[in-house]
Amino acid sequence: MWKNYFKTSFRNLLRHRGYTLINIVGLTSGIAVSIFILLWILDEVSYDRFWPNSDRIYSVMVNAKMPDGSISTHPVPPANLKEVLADEIPEIEAVTRYSFETDLLIKNQIEGFKETGIFADSAFFEVFGLAFSRGNPGKLNSIVLSRELAEKLFPQENPVGKTINLNQKQELTVTGVFEDVPENTSLQFDFVVPFELYLKENPWMENWQAGGSRTAVLIRENSEIPNPKIAGLIQNHCAECTSSPFLFPYQKHRLYGEFENGVNAGGRIEQVYLFGFVALLILVMACINFINLATARSGSRGKEVGIRKAIGANRSELMVQFVLESVLLSWIALVLAVLLVHLLLPFFNELTEKTIKLHLGSPIFIAGMLLLTLLTGILSGTYPAFVLSAFNPLRVLKGDSRSMLGGVSLRRVLVVAQFAASAILIVGSSAIYQQITYISERNLGFDKENVLVIDQNEGIVKNYAGIKNDLLQLPNISNVAFGGNSIFTVPITSSDPVWPGKPEQSNISFKILRCDEGFIPTLQIPLREGRNFVGVQDASNYIINKKAAEAMGLDPEEAVGTELEMWHGKGQIVGVTEDFHNDNLKADIEPMIFMYSENVGFHYFIKVSGKASINTTVAQIESVFKKHNPDYPFEYSFLEEEFNREYRSEQVIGKLALAFTLVAILISGLGLFGLASFTAERRTKEIGIRKVLGASAGSLSVLLCGDFALLVVTSMVIGFPLAWYFVDQFLSDFTYHTEVRWSLYLVTAIAMLGLTFLSVGYHTLKTAWTNPVDSLQNEG
Repeated sequence: MWKNYFKTSFRNLLRHRGYTLINIVGLTSGIAVSIFILLWILDEVSYDRFWPNSDRIYSVMVNAKMPDGSISTHPVPPANLKEVLADEIPEIEAVTRYSFETDLLIKNQIEGFKETGIFADSAFFEVFGLAFSRGNPGKLNSIVLSRELAEKLFPQENPVGKTINLNQKQELTVTGVFEDVPENTSLQFDFVVPFELYLKENPWMENWQAGGSRTAVLIRENSEIPNPKIAGLIQNHCAECTSSPFLFPYQKHRLYGEFENGVNAGGRIEQVYLFGFVALLILVMACINFINLATARSGSRGKEVGIRKAIGANRSELMVQFVLESVLLSWIALVLAVLLVHLLLPFFNELTEKTIKLHLGSPIFIAGMLLLTLLTGILSGTYPAFVLSAFNPLRVLKGDSRSMLGGVSLRRVLVVAQFAASAILIVGSSAIYQQITYISERNLGFDKENVLVIDQNEGIVKNYAGIKNDLLQLPNISNVAFGGNSIFTVPITSSDPVWPGKPEQSNISFKILRCDEGFIPTLQIPLREGRNFVGVQDASNYIINKKAAEAMGLDPEEAVGTELEMWHGKGQIVGVTEDFHNDNLKADIEPMIFMYSENVGFHYFIKVSGKASINTTVAQIESVFKKHNPDYPFEYSFLEEEFNREYRSEQVIGKLALAFTLVAILISGLGLFGLASFTAERRTKEIGIRKVLGASAGSLSVLLCGDFALLVVTSMVIGFPLAWYFVDQFLSDFTYHTEVRWSLYLVTAIAMLGLTFLSVGYHTLKTAWTNPVDSLQNEG
């Protein structure tokens, strides 16, 4: 019986090649998109599950009460909190402190490499369960390396017991080699150095009011999370502190790492939900095509059903037959989709900046694909099977075609739903693209073009004067500057500044940026009043932006000369800049204070000008750094690249949304093309009669296009308001955003109607140009 079902299914698919091709292309596109998104989601949810006890690892977070009463959440508790947690909280099995990832110079006896590592105490390996292939964690003046770094530094040698130099400061002995940390882990490092060395260089971290490092704990099995017990630990040891610690699951940082006013507000999980919904939507659109085409061609299979029922086939057997055809189509589409994913995966990885692999042998992947395909086939085939198997054999065999034309209303509803979804995707992806374009083209208030950014290291700090002097001798270098932080998202804020007339209960926070005299001219930040820094004589003087002057209650034009006391002591405001964006465009421009510094910070900025090749100029810059700083590899980025990184998530969403929109349009267009073909075929006699009575091909085309155009217009009436809502929600996250004009909706409407007229008009004209005599003779 099953053999007969399969044989009949194959024959039907081969007999109706156009119908089969349309369905296979649509289902292949839908399944391929679903596989891509499934792979992306699996990669996202797998983050930080590499650690053996990942379900018991918790980060120590801090809710810090700000002067204005708001709560800021961050992962940098006081370093002293470790011992208190270990001594006073019995539910905690182990506690570790570790630094943020840092790039340092590591040298063997021959050459040096700039590598990423962390400072961590010995409990780090117990908490995270890091596996060692050689040796074990050491104590003071030791270092452990990843397998990859060990092979890089000591190829084909046992590195344990070898000595390496760290950052031109310390000689350390390699005591162990650990397994490489996978890419789907938030914490990326290739070496671990004892935390005691970090504390030695940063003694201020032992103050209860200071942060600077991270803390993680391992909770005992079957223990409750002791958040109520630890909430007051900081204040118990620091009366003036206003921070409250709590534990947050480590494996949730990737997807749920955003907090608003002390409350978890989600994070990347919203993207997971969004793309999961899009995958389901596109797959359903492909299934809609199958349902529409299957029910539309029900008339051509009416006699088949009638004959099979007449010779004894029951309804359940017919339903199995038709569902099997759908499942068979899905299997064919699955094979093609997997092949398509395999071919396009490198482009997908480049688009999403991932290294996802297609594990065809993975039981989870195989089970997921089988289930996805089976559900797709059943979803696509159940309703058509229900409709086709319900035909009355007597009426069908007598030629009563009305009994074979069911499902018209449903087809109309499905076409409307399909094009409404397409309208939402088209408007949504266009709006995201407009916002990304708006961000990249917006005047930030400073010049980010042709500015090289070089990270600070010990060699540059020691030789900065010589490096700067030699760089300024190059013909295409106009300025060289030091800047403490990224100009785009200045992270340091303070309410400490004191000025004449400051209210006692003032809670105004100012962004603080340390820089030298070259910073403002290098980035061409306009000075509104006063002057720039001129050197170390301005060590206790300050420059503010216009917004800071207004926040202090000062007239920006008269603020120069006003006394201001800050971390460098009492000084004066010597300059006022125009306002410029000093944060992500999701936030407003903040009051800001420049403090003079030549080395407290992280970055150097080099402004390239002139008409010479940028590659030639970079090579000249590299030669200067190699001359004064030969031990460190020369690494740089462009300030514009740093800016683009701030919006990487939005860029990925925009690119994926565009790709998914194109697939949705393809599926909708294919469905409309196939449906128009069957509609024109069904109305062949009507078209022939109208043509005999004098109707032109154009008028016949308008007649048939009108029915489909009405459905598409209805879909836009439904889809456009929903699209406007989703776009408004997306743009509301940005303080500065583009305006989505009515013209976007007009262009989308024209495009959708144009697709409709092309798809339907082609079949209508093809039928209208047929000799009406043939139409009237052949129409049964």
